[in-house]
Amino acid sequence: MKLTLLELLEATGGGEIGGTQVGNTFGTYHTDSREVVPGGVFFALKGASMDGHRFIADALSRGAAALVVQRRTELSHGVVEIIVPNTWDALYAVARYVREHVDPLVVGVTGSNGKTSTKEMVAAILGRKYSVLRTTGNLNTETGVPLTILKLEPEHEALVLEMGMQRAGDVGRLAQLAQPTVAVVTNIGSVHMEFFESREQLARAKGELVAELPESGLAVLNADDPFFALLSEMSTAPVRSFGFGAGDLLGENYMAADDGGCAFTVADISVHLALEGRHQARNALAALAVGEFAGVSLEQGGAALADVFVAHRLQEHKTAKGVVIVDDAYNRRAAEVFDAVAVLDSELGSVLADAAGAHLVPDREAAVMWVKNNARRGDSVLVKGSHSSGLDEVVKELTR
Repeated sequence: MKLTLLELLEATGGGEIGGTQVGNTFGTYHTDSREVVPGGVFFALKGASMDGHRFIADALSRGAAALVVQRRTELSHGVVEIIVPNTWDALYAVARYVREHVDPLVVGVTGSNGKTSTKEMVAAILGRKYSVLRTTGNLNTETGVPLTILKLEPEHEALVLEMGMQRAGDVGRLAQLAQPTVAVVTNIGSVHMEFFESREQLARAKGELVAELPESGLAVLNADDPFFALLSEMSTAPVRSFGFGAGDLLGENYMAADDGGCAFTVADISVHLALEGRHQARNALAALAVGEFAGVSLEQGGAALADVFVAHRLQEHKTAKGVVIVDDAYNRRAAEVFDAVAVLDSELGSVLADAAGAHLVPDREAAVMWVKNNARRGDSVLVKGSHSSGLDEVVKELTR
């Protein structure tokens, strides 16, 4: 959203030095000097290990027209400096100013897995009725969320924000900034368990999103998740549940499509997805619940989901029996949630298995047999681990 210098000063409470007229406007905002475009505002964020003030010269060389800084620099001839006590607070204050002035319906999406897919589905469904802005790329972080909010324009009626986290308090801070009306928690897995003593602590950290909801809002929660009750208790807003085992939006008749994608029914409405896997169907149920709250019918929402595509990040192999093997044995990238997990027995493996509620197998041969005994046509099987673990041999055996 374009803001005048006067509005930036009002939002940040900062003092102006040099540069430009108070009526000048700025339309792009940056925390990475490498991404600055001519006429943009650069926030020199100061962290524990990195000081954005070191990159002011680079930001200026790329055309920055305004700097938000904690101390004056001698480099900014002809460029306005807004001096503030804390540049992080200033970034959040400007984002809050924009969010309040546009005042869209805000949907926050978090969870251990499936955030991006669910965010895309929610945006597609809301797009049937609203002008929607959504998180793009990896902008789900402490800088990414405020930068996304700053992209709001007066015509936007809905904002869908993906919210990532590492530690307790991360999601709460983002939720306090965004002030969502609707919150979606896809599931509670074991991602970032190194920062928590238990999965319950992890669940409570994710639940910071629903804890910020107004009583007039809606918490959309996974009824199949073991922490459903805990998350429900954290919300003062009504809860709308989804799942295949239970839920207000109960998915039924799931099947994998022969040409890719999948299908299921909910409340006698048939839904077809271009995305594969039961986990994606479960994400779709969450998105449909958001749509219902916002006045988009299940029929309209289901039709919108048919065109949603999320690029695969992992290499896939399809076996003759119709089982998809997702090969992550080398690059260790994150993946979507799976219905069953097996872990190779080792000191670390035992810890991971306990955290994920996984089945422990003694060796690679046993892992192959476990997959063959448990995977059915249409299932996705993730093979994940370092290259040194030899799990690429599991992939080879399964795809013969």
